[in-house]
This record gives sequence, structure tokens and C-alpha cells, in this order.
Amino acid sequence: MRETGKAAVMMAANKDLEIIEYPLPVVEKGCILVRVTCCTICGSDLHTWLGRRSGPVPCILGHEIVGEIVELGGGVTHDSGDRPLKAGDRITWTIMDNCGKCYYCREKGLMMKCRSLKKYGHDSCAQSPHFLGGFAEYCYITPGTCVIKVPDDLNSEIVAPANCALSTVVAGWEAIAIKPYEDVLIMGAGALGLYAAALAKHYGCRKIIVTDILDHRLEFIKGFGATDTLNTECMTGEQVVEAVRTLTGGFGVDGVLEVAGVPALIPVGLKCLRIGGRFVEVGTVSPGATFSYDACDIVRRQLTVKGIHNYDTKHLQMAVDFLSMTRNQFPFIDIVTRRVSLEDTTKGMKIAESGEAIRVAVLP
Repeated sequence: MRETGKAAVMMAANKDLEIIEYPLPVVEKGCILVRVTCCTICGSDLHTWLGRRSGPVPCILGHEIVGEIVELGGGVTHDSGDRPLKAGDRITWTIMDNCGKCYYCREKGLMMKCRSLKKYGHDSCAQSPHFLGGFAEYCYITPGTCVIKVPDDLNSEIVAPANCALSTVVAGWEAIAIKPYEDVLIMGAGALGLYAAALAKHYGCRKIIVTDILDHRLEFIKGFGATDTLNTECMTGEQVVEAVRTLTGGFGVDGVLEVAGVPALIPVGLKCLRIGGRFVEVGTVSPGATFSYDACDIVRRQLTVKGIHNYDTKHLQMAVDFLSMTRNQFPFIDIVTRRVSLEDTTKGMKIAESGEAIRVAVLP
């Protein structure tokens, strides 16, 4: 077994990632050492790298990860779904670990708000075990992490975004509680929007309306179930609302998922709701995302507004199950359109920043 592994390390915001070699850690009880086979670049990786939000350095970014088990620590015999594990198995895992004992874990079921939360791809790699992110040859999984064995029929590039993008959308879908034959508006046709459209189609929504400012993304999302698309680049908010109401017989939609992370879209989305509608904000992850809205409208039209930040452990299993059930229904394999080596991770970040690709995969 090798004694060291390489990682693409962020030493400072807006700087090229540096390839650094670290010693592999001793695998302790309850932990797993994984050889990373695929890590896709998420929007939150870009926010940290570009300095839009603060993060510790040095840091190994990347949290949408699939890998092969190298070594299981003592006591680790099964995944979170009670499937047996062994060296060589492909797994994916939640973007965070949690204690399972604090108030938020135990009483509220908000594992993502655990008082001792640790997030892969977000913490300092200065100290051992070093390998706490996906832009590396290895990753070290700690106790409290939900681990899922990847089904043999799923490609690693299909599964990698599941442990952030799709799982978060599954959590948002649960929150919005859309029923069959209801109408939904999805604001944003990136990876989150693609998964939201697929869920809407799978669960029987009538109108699946998608807005974005890029024609190629709007065309692509039709393959994931979108019934109507609107390029809003040259539209005012009022024009968007009018277009959505026209598509829904004058009523508006039953639910809105804002997955573009653009605060200015929130008031527009709220106005697109019919009476009793539900709005879920999923896309905003950076501070300072302010907007203005008349609260009286929320009260009088009895709207529900929720925010979703990350997801519960159950949502990862639901996400992987959804991919297995619908792998022949939707072109998930086409979501990753560019691939780079570990040494070219900075190049991959720049491609992702440009919007040229929906997901870029780093293949160590």
C-alpha cells in the first residue's frame, strides 16, 4: 500500500491550486480510507475558491465524491443502508459528519446543523488526516458520516453530484411538498434545476416551467422533463410573472424552487405563486444575498416560504435510489461534460466558473 497521496490544495482565494503530497493517515476505528475515483466541481467550491465566502486555508476543496474503499477501520462492516462493505467497493457519502447526540441532531433532525459539524471539502487540511476533500487521490471518512454503497449499474460520474446537488434538491422537493398534477416553477437550469425537473416529471407534475438566461441550458433541461422554458435574460420581473400566469391559466404555480442562487429572483418567484403556494430557496449559499418583498402579500395569499441548506442523511439514500430507478428515463450521464486530471484541477475550476459545463469532473 502507498504511504503518500497527492492533493490539489487551495492555499489562498483566487490563486491556482497547488499539488501537495501528504502522508496517508492510519485508519482509526469507525473511519474509512477511500481512493477517490471521481469528484465533480460544485458551485460552492467555486464560491470558496473565488473568495465569495470565507474558508480555512490550506484546504482540499471538493465534496461531490465517489471512491473505492482502500481500508475499513475497526467496527465498520456495513454502509448506512446495512449493506456489507469490503475493500474495493465503490461508495459515496454525505458532505458532512455529525455527532448524532446534540440538540439539533437528536431533537430537531437537523444533522446538517450539528454543533460539532465537519464538512468535507470545507475544513483545513494542515493537520493529519489531511485528506478531507475530494480534489485528491484519497479521502478519509470519519465517524458520523452516512456512507452509501454505489450500485453496480450506476456510473461514478452519475453518482458524484448526488451527494450534494441531487440530495439537496431531494430535501427541497420534500419541503415544497408538490403533489401529482400540480404546477411547479424551477428558477435555474443548472445541475440543481436538472434534478428538480427530473423529480417533478417522475412524480407527475403537470406544468414544469423552467427559467434561465442561457438557451443551451434551457434546451438541455427539456430532456429532464421541462414542459415549458423561458429565457428571462431580457425580461422584466413583471414579464416573467405574466408569462408564468399565462402558462398556468392565470393562476400561477403551486410551488417554486429557486436554485440559481440569484436573490433578485426571489420576489419574482413569490409573485408567480398562486394562493396557498409554496416557495423553497435552495440556491443561495453566500452571505449578503438580500432582497425586498411586501410581507403583506405573503400573509394575504397564505404563502409558505422555506430555506434549505444541505440535507438530512436520508436524502442521500433517496438520491441514489432515484438515480437507480430513473437512469434509463433521464440523461444523467450527460450532466458531466468536461473532465480534468488532478493536476489540472485549477483548469477545471475555471471551466466551471465560465458556465461552459454543467458539471466538471476531477478524475485523480
